[in-house]
Amino acid sequence: MKLFLRSAIYLGFLASTICFLGCNEKSDKVDTAAQETLSEEGKTQSVQVVHPQKRSFLAEILITGTAQPNQNVVIYARESGYVEDIRKDIGDPISKGEVIAVLSNPELTRIYEEQSAQLEAKRTIYERLKSTYEKTPSITPLQILDEAEANYLSSKARMGSIQDRISFLQIKAPFSGVITQRLVDHGALVQNGLTEDNPQGIVELQEIDPIRLKIPLPECDVSAIQTEQQVSVVFPELPGDTVFAKVSRISGALDPASKTMRVEVDIKNSKGKIKPGMYAKAIMKIDRQENVVSLPVTAQWIFQNEPFILIVKDDVVERIPLRKGLSNKDYMEVLNPEITEETMVIVQGKGLVTEGEKVLPILKNE
Repeated sequence: MKLFLRSAIYLGFLASTICFLGCNEKSDKVDTAAQETLSEEGKTQSVQVVHPQKRSFLAEILITGTAQPNQNVVIYARESGYVEDIRKDIGDPISKGEVIAVLSNPELTRIYEEQSAQLEAKRTIYERLKSTYEKTPSITPLQILDEAEANYLSSKARMGSIQDRISFLQIKAPFSGVITQRLVDHGALVQNGLTEDNPQGIVELQEIDPIRLKIPLPECDVSAIQTEQQVSVVFPELPGDTVFAKVSRISGALDPASKTMRVEVDIKNSKGKIKPGMYAKAIMKIDRQENVVSLPVTAQWIFQNEPFILIVKDDVVERIPLRKGLSNKDYMEVLNPEITEETMVIVQGKGLVTEGEKVLPILKNE
């Protein structure tokens, strides 16, 4: 009896062991099959796609410009002399024709006195000969009278030249503005700026009303900007003030280095709040389009420095050169005629796939 029970227990244990091993083997086979299935599915890369939609665009460009004086000159003396008086200093406003500084030239004063005496003598000789000729023309030869007149007129012309040189000793403002630099002190010797190679400037003068805002316009936007076009300008250092102006002038040529075109906007600055050198943000509206096919800007793909988009057609990736129109910070107008509202365009996963690869497109809900 005991032998029978022992055999039964042994047989039962053996059967349980065989069953357990069989189940494990079956489970291993199931897991392996599942892994093979997942591996097969993993060969198809999933990408997120969108359909192009029609939108309206009001395209604007925001460019940083720099405020510059309308005119900016260093004023030089037109006659040599010592600085006798300086009537304006940095920060002083000045009107056109107002005296900035006065020079002294003793040598020029001496020449003026000599020329005055000669002019008076020649005038006297000429007038006496003329009077005599009119009374007794037979006594006074006409040739002598003509020579006296020529000498008198020549001396008079030289006298006018000396008077002009003396007037140049007063340095006057060529236009209204503000003195931004004083370059000499009292008693300094300054040379004639017309004849000397390295003359000393007197002052720097800037015209700050109007202010000339200089804007570097990118090459891609050159054709969209015209003179008289509206511009809104904000100076970050003058919060709360938005200036509305118009494009005053366009250079008409690109800078070879920066590939930008210079655009200038004149801004009234009667109170002098805008200072030369300030930065400004200029906003210009360049165009408006209604109901045009558009895509998110994230759909653009740069390949070899050229813009492309990747589309999915029959579950296969195709690369298409992008023809882009207006754009803003979120969307861009697509000018490709083959792109319609039914096209599937990849917006996420572009870097994980290549042209001709089979993918699993997943539509993104915008």
